[in-house]
Amino acid sequence: MKKTIMMALAALAVASSAQARGNDGFTFGPEDRGFSVIGQFGMNISNFRMNEIPWGDMDAKAGFNAGIHAEYALPECYGIYLNAGVDYSMKGAKDRIETMIGDQLGLGATYITRPMYLSVPIHVGYRYDVMDDLGIYADFGPYFAFGTNGKSILKMDDFSEDVRTGFFMNDKDDNQFYKVQRTEFGLGFRIGAEYARHYNFLFSCDWGITDMLTQSQKHTLVLYPGIKNPYIKNFAAGLTFGYRF
Repeated sequence: MKKTIMMALAALAVASSAQARGNDGFTFGPEDRGFSVIGQFGMNISNFRMNEIPWGDMDAKAGFNAGIHAEYALPECYGIYLNAGVDYSMKGAKDRIETMIGDQLGLGATYITRPMYLSVPIHVGYRYDVMDDLGIYADFGPYFAFGTNGKSILKMDDFSEDVRTGFFMNDKDDNQFYKVQRTEFGLGFRIGAEYARHYNFLFSCDWGITDMLTQSQKHTLVLYPGIKNPYIKNFAAGLTFGYRF
């Protein structure tokens, strides 16, 4: 307990010292920035990477992401830093469904998934200052995510009421076969630029490694002819604005 308190006090001392020097007009080099906090908000374009799924591919859809990250520039390691945070994001995909009545095309529908995830990325990166007020950076690392909530929505073209069901396992719906796992592990990278030591604009990509299908779903799908290794995995690319405090 004492060690934890001492480490917390040391981190606060470093942050306070860095803020004080910044207020005096000191120009930070990458090795001098120490500890800082970045708040960020942006948009995602997400989709599912699927293999041997009977209902075929789906289309990308737009979502959002928001989070707060802590960053620490390693001392005496010019430009190298650690970045970890907590993000809340909407992922998912959409698909167009056409129904047939006899030999003629019937009413269509749009199928949309909107899963929400709370994720913890842990990245290692490198920053290079192009000039005093402009730096560029890139980082890479794993993330761990948990599906907090989400819906699968079927919107009919005849303007009848939308059909909504839960997206994750153990949501309060009767039909659990089409629900997927909540936990996810993946890899991500970010590239970005920072202006005036505060304003960040970055592009990010996250590749899910964890198969979203449950074992019972996989066992059922392999009964289809020609299916041996079905999986569904997340993918998301984002554009994000951040502010360094």
